[in-house]
This record gives sequence, C-alpha cells and structure tokens, in this order.
Amino acid sequence: MKVSVVVPVYNTEQYLHRCLESLRNQTLKEIEIILVDDGSEDCSGDICDNYAAQGARIHVIHKANGGLVSARQTGLSTASGEYVGFVDSDDWIEPDMYRTLYETAAYHGADIVAEGIIDEIGNESRTRRNLLQAGIYDTVEKRVKLYKSMISCQNFFSLGIQPYLCNKLIRRELAFLHMTKIPQSIRVGEDAAAVYPMLVQANVIAVSDTAHYHYCHRNTSMMLGIRQEEREYKNAVLLHSFLEKTFKELEVYEVMKEQLRRYTINNLLTRAYDKCAVPDRKNILFPFMDVCQGDTIIIYGAGAFGKAVYQYAVSCEGLKVKAWIDQSAVTYQRLGLDVCTLKDVDIEASDKILIAVLSESVYWQIREELVIKGIRLEQIKWIDIEQLFCLWQNLFMMRE
Repeated sequence: MKVSVVVPVYNTEQYLHRCLESLRNQTLKEIEIILVDDGSEDCSGDICDNYAAQGARIHVIHKANGGLVSARQTGLSTASGEYVGFVDSDDWIEPDMYRTLYETAAYHGADIVAEGIIDEIGNESRTRRNLLQAGIYDTVEKRVKLYKSMISCQNFFSLGIQPYLCNKLIRRELAFLHMTKIPQSIRVGEDAAAVYPMLVQANVIAVSDTAHYHYCHRNTSMMLGIRQEEREYKNAVLLHSFLEKTFKELEVYEVMKEQLRRYTINNLLTRAYDKCAVPDRKNILFPFMDVCQGDTIIIYGAGAFGKAVYQYAVSCEGLKVKAWIDQSAVTYQRLGLDVCTLKDVDIEASDKILIAVLSESVYWQIREELVIKGIRLEQIKWIDIEQLFCLWQNLFMMRE
C-alpha cells in the first residue's frame, strides 16, 4: 500500500458523503482509507460502515469520543502505507491529490510533501500557497534556511509553511514518531504540534505550489465559532510549552524561538482576545493604541483576528462599533457575519479605523486603500508590535 489516509469522523453526517466520495475516487489506487468514528452521536458511524462494505480499501474503527488527536493516533496505529495523509470528514479533496503528492515524494525520496490549500468560504474558493519558495529542501543548508522561516517569515506574522496536516503527505514512520507524542489535551493547534517537529526531523522536504485540498469554512467551525477564552488561553500556553520542549530536544530552539513567540502571540490574539485586551484609562482596545472611552470605531478585517477584535469591541460598553468591513464582505455575509464593504460606510472625521490584521504587508495595502479614499492617517490605527511583546512577558512571564 502506497498511501494510508486517516479520517477522524465526529458528527459530520451532512458532509461525510462528499468527503468519502472524493477519497474513493482518487486516481491513486494503492491507497487505504481508515475512518475513525470518534463516538459520533448522529448517523456518521453508519455511513462509515456502509462505505466500508462497498470496498476492501476502506476500514472503519469505532471508538469512544476522545478528540481529534486521539482519533488520528488510533487511525495511524493501524496504517500500513508507505506514506500517510490526513483528511477532515467535513472537507473534500480533488481526484489526483494523492497520486500527485505520492509521485513527488517517490521521485525525490521526500519524507514530507507540503502543498497549498483551497479555502471554501461561502461560494468563494481561495487558493493559499506556502510563502516559502517551492522546491526540494534536501541538504543541511537548504533545511536550515527552511527552519528559519517556516513558522513566521516576511513580516510580523506570516506562515512560511502552513501548519495543516491535511495538505501534506508524510512518511509513515516519521508521522508515527511525532503524532504519538502529542498530548491529547491539546485541542487547538494540534496540527502545528505535529507538522513543525516533523519538518525539523525530515531529511528531504518537498514544497509544492499545487493545491488539492478543499478546506470548508463554516460559521460553526472552530475558526469562526464562539470560543471559550479561558480554555483557549490555556491551550495556547500548553501548545507553546510542548513545541518549546520539542524544539529543544531536536536542538533547533535557538532558530525557532522568535518564530514560536510570534506564533503564540498570534494564537493569543485570535483565540483568547479578552485575555489580551485588558483595558486601561488610555487604551481600552489593546494592542491598538489611542482607542479611548467613548470613541466610535470601524473595524477593518473579518479574519480570525478581526473577528476576535469585533466580538470584544461590541461587548465593551465604552466603545461604539460603527461598522465591521472587509473586502470580501459578501463572502462573510453568507456565513452569517455582519460585515459590509468600505463603500457601504459613511466615515466621519472623528471615526477611528482599526485595521485588524496581523500581516504587516496586508496592513500597508489596506492603509493605502483608506488614504486613497480620503481617510486621514491619524484616523487609522494598527497594532503596536512592541506592546505585543510586552503582552508576551505579562501573560507568560517568561525569562530568556
């Protein structure tokens, strides 16, 4: 068997048929599909059994609910393929995904093949590729270059290699080595806990500019749904501690330290914003400076960070949120979010516009757009990066 695909399944009966059809129709035929029913309470388990009855390449494991890490570890323990892949049961993949990834892996002797991903948001598809240059990283010099930028590159926070397991093909032994070490208590960021250590230990890494995996965003998804901030904060701390320990064991911590810090700050801002936005008399919407009691604000950006800022701001009695805007407002509206476009808002001279993105390059693009529209620079606010590093010290109290 060339490839084993592990599919954790939990209460996804509405989307499961499409996912399994996309797997069953793969052009690579030397493939096994391992469905791990993680204690589903709907008809997902029955759907898995029906598909397994139709073909010998599909296997089902039923287990008590234990979470995503537990389900992946269970599926991986029975995998027999030379390489393994992971697919979420509410997503789908294109027919030639595993043939393409396997041929790349076999030709170059790669331990990991990493490609891009296709975001499905409403009726819109967006392809996101890795920011690091496509190519084969097969020497010490090339791998060290990859390590230095794989988590954060270009500006304050931009992922060099996307942390997702679903858009990668991994040599089975390497996957097993690291997947079995991940604590099952890590509930968000578990992909990063596996992917980045595996990249460090791989001898040959292939980065491709292809994209075959369709990641379906929904308003009930973890990235868009309502979060429990205290739990998310504890998870961010746990994930950071695990990666820090692992990078030290792999003797790459000095290379990874700054990137890991930026990655954790990103997790805090997008998932535990109320722990970060501790108000004071002068600034009541950290890390945006000069946002004061009684201000009228417009939030620009509806991604993970923008959503976190918006949810906090509308709950803050001292602020008036006039609008939430994004260039892709129509797409977000289909997900039920109250987002509009810049042209839909009558901006007054006293309004403050908060650019709620973490990418510096994206910030400059938005700022230029606003200036062209006649918005004065003093109305435009962005994150204060130095203050973010103060946040790091305050929340983690870490001493280098």
